[in-house]
Amino acid sequence: MIAAVLASAILVPHEKSFANDSLPIGGKGMYIWQLWNANGGGKNLNTIITTLKNNGITWIVAKMGDGDSFYNQSGKNLYNWAVLNCGSMDSVISLFHSNGIKVLAFQYVYAAPHHWGNTWSETDVANWILDIKGIDGLMIDAEIEYDTYASRVAAAQAYCDSIRAHHPSGFVGLTAWARINGHTTFPWTTFLDRVQVNMPQTYWGARPTTPQNEMNLMSTQFTSYTATWVSQGDSAAAKPIMPIGDGYSSVVAQNDITTFCNLSQSTYHYPGVSLWEYTQISHPYIWTEYAAAWNVTSVSPGEERPDRFTLEQNYPNPFNPSTTIRYAVSTPSRVTLTVFNILGQQTAQLVNSVQPAGSHETVWNANAASGLYFYRIDAVSIADPNQRFTQLKKMTLVK
Repeated sequence: MIAAVLASAILVPHEKSFANDSLPIGGKGMYIWQLWNANGGGKNLNTIITTLKNNGITWIVAKMGDGDSFYNQSGKNLYNWAVLNCGSMDSVISLFHSNGIKVLAFQYVYAAPHHWGNTWSETDVANWILDIKGIDGLMIDAEIEYDTYASRVAAAQAYCDSIRAHHPSGFVGLTAWARINGHTTFPWTTFLDRVQVNMPQTYWGARPTTPQNEMNLMSTQFTSYTATWVSQGDSAAAKPIMPIGDGYSSVVAQNDITTFCNLSQSTYHYPGVSLWEYTQISHPYIWTEYAAAWNVTSVSPGEERPDRFTLEQNYPNPFNPSTTIRYAVSTPSRVTLTVFNILGQQTAQLVNSVQPAGSHETVWNANAASGLYFYRIDAVSIADPNQRFTQLKKMTLVK
């Protein structure tokens, strides 16, 4: 059996470059449901921006549409607030940008083009949002209606395809359920095939449960279903995950935010996280924990993103009982890193998730017998599933 494992360790050359090989956002974000009500009515935009900057938040997602209702429209609260405080939504976005914060919008969708009875459709609203000068992207908030609506698949496809036709290079994501089990009628692949990121609503406080349990369920289910979709030929559905965590002060215990962020960054290697939501965070410890979380190692000016896939030799080697394995991916990829014994039997799976471009490392704390082991990386580019990388190396555990 070990021969089969060794035979699969084929190094595939990678000569193709990608113009869009990373997400435009990462690290810490924040959802803001009613921007016009934030900080006592939102009249002091500088207070909002200062709070975000002080907590290391580099992007927000503000609600700008609900079905066929467009919030940046004359007479609507968001529009009135933007005009009163900055002259226009364009100027609001420009002010955020000048402070290093990107602005995305989210729109709740109902799978019915005219939910509120307007002559224009919710697809029109999505395209109007992406037409706003300087906007950095759109998050599609699809929930219960897409579980139950009879024509949900056709509605999702028509909605997304119109967005892509009008904004082929626009950054678009999906925010929906954190658990696929129980929502198997939701048109997951219809949406995920057509967006660039998946933002599951990982709300442990709504269950209620712990961040550890909710993150494990979310990760396990998306990993399993994504593997099935890819095996069925739908590799486009394998999208990077950036979970949304609880920010409701009434349901977030001390250390929850720290745990959520640490799991996302160090255990699951997600490219970013966000919280729901700004106006409902009142406990100081939530802000304190979020500010301290997601510490990114600084990169020297001369250091660049890896231009190829690599798998390094583990260190130390021989080892007892733990060893570190480093690897690099040149483009966002679905990565698995697996350990096998001398018989070719899987001993551990150290990584199984979408990884951003860059250098990574993981640690194997071996609960195994002394002997020779093999570790293998399998990486499939999200941008181009034909770009694959597989390599196998050996290591020795000595007790």
